[in-house]
Amino acid sequence: MAALKLFISHSSRLRPASADDAEAQANWQLLQDTCKALKAEYSDKIEILVDYEGLHPGDDWERRLNEWLAECHAAIILFSRRALDGSNWVKKEAAILSWRAQLDPDFPFFPVLLDQQSSAEDLDKEFFGTLRITRTQCITDVTTAQQILGGIKPKLKDHPAILRGTAKTPFEQLLEAVESVIVEQVKLHSLEQLWRLLFPATTLPSTHADYASALARHMLNEGEKSLERFQAVLNNTLPHPHRERAEELLKFVRALWVDAGAAGQIPAARSHGKCLALNGNYLAHSDSELAHKKHFFTLDRYLERAWPGTAQIRVIPISDVSSQDAIQGEIRKVYARGLAHLTNEQIDQRVRNDQWHVVVFVPATNWAGEAPDARLVDGLQKLQQLYRTPVFVFGVGAQLRDDLPDAVESLLPELSLETESAQLLAELDARELLNNIYG
Repeated sequence: MAALKLFISHSSRLRPASADDAEAQANWQLLQDTCKALKAEYSDKIEILVDYEGLHPGDDWERRLNEWLAECHAAIILFSRRALDGSNWVKKEAAILSWRAQLDPDFPFFPVLLDQQSSAEDLDKEFFGTLRITRTQCITDVTTAQQILGGIKPKLKDHPAILRGTAKTPFEQLLEAVESVIVEQVKLHSLEQLWRLLFPATTLPSTHADYASALARHMLNEGEKSLERFQAVLNNTLPHPHRERAEELLKFVRALWVDAGAAGQIPAARSHGKCLALNGNYLAHSDSELAHKKHFFTLDRYLERAWPGTAQIRVIPISDVSSQDAIQGEIRKVYARGLAHLTNEQIDQRVRNDQWHVVVFVPATNWAGEAPDARLVDGLQKLQQLYRTPVFVFGVGAQLRDDLPDAVESLLPELSLETESAQLLAELDARELLNNIYG
């Protein structure tokens, strides 16, 4: 039986300047005591993923932490004063973990509020307020490891599949999907040759399934290299898999370069009612080589990352921002689908009842380098309150702005234009490779 992987996010490591800091010393002791209490309670049923035990000198710690965030079955965040005020890593981890909790109600997520250091009100402010961490998720007024354990135990009992080791994370499901394509489509002798090419002077896996598992991880575990690795695997696999399965593999990997924390802010925006700002040069880039009926390269990849594994994503581009009525008219036009007999009331009801993930996108060209007008933002917020379904996203050009209206949240971290350009070119290369192989 596989052990439950429990990730612990914190900012409790002692620093040289903390030698005389009683609070820092207590937080460091609490972290260690919590790990000991969890091990004593669950023994080999649980694997604790925490940096001071699982990371070693020479490790690629950033890649390892990203793997833990993707593969953990449950997570704890210790919200100390330092975690709230001074840790960008805790912010990133909180964004990814809260996103996973929104996507999967069965993901056990435990924000721990340390007594006299953090409160539920702190999680309603600034960056953490965008994550919509609920009070019911929190274990509050904590001073001891036993209090943390006491808050976790009854909630874990509500997730028996997690404790039995049978639950699958989204990343594990993606791994299995990629593995199944490789096992089904690629002969063992071809995998052996591919392995020698990609990993010379390393031990060969022993079975077909082991090859598939290792190659799937190779393609998936470093998002910015996924498209490059997809090409290497496809090009050197002979005979090539059927085109439909190769296309499927490309869809699995093409959005993994997008920061999961930034993408996770998109689903959260629907509940907090704010508009979002996303930077990039290719947000609305259309290229016939990429895929049919796709007109928003960077935006599409953010949305695929935000809602993985679904094709029910609807983007409504807005061209006329002269008034709230003009914006609403464009939304209604999409939902009317050319049916002239529908009334505005009927169309609005269709919008409210839509079960798809809906994004209303306002390109940067609509205000030619200026910040979005506060009146426009106010109109979008009123439509969000009316419809409840859509998330409203502003494209703001190459860089995020510091003069955005208060009702607009920036997707953070800011998108690197170099990464965006490199990934667009990599995806175009991947599609060219597909066409060269299959015609």
